[in-house]
Amino acid sequence: MSGCKKEDEAFAGTYVGDGVDSQSSSNVKQFTLRIADSGTSVAGNYQLKAVILDVSGTVSGTLNGKDLSLTLTPVAGTDCPYRITGTWGGGQITGTYAAFNCFVRSDGAISLKKQ
Repeated sequence: MSGCKKEDEAFAGTYVGDGVDSQSSSNVKQFTLRIADSGTSVAGNYQLKAVILDVSGTVSGTLNGKDLSLTLTPVAGTDCPYRITGTWGGGQITGTYAAFNCFVRSDGAISLKKQ
């Protein structure tokens, strides 16, 4: 059937990798996303770790073909929300991340691999 993904090309799963801050390459955040998809909708949860950071929350967003847009919303009051914009393919998510509605700047490049 055309249009169906092969099993090894399924998007849903756990993705782990690093976000490297654009302000300081030594400021690395480790992202773990556990996500599922239903059509173009994406949902799940995440954990984000850095030197003085250990936050978790929910993931929501869209996957249109290979174009991915995610919002990471932390448990209330624990950190800033993040947007991830990028592409998915070959078991990887690559792109950029940026905090929003935040008192500090936090953005950079992200690369996550499916586990």
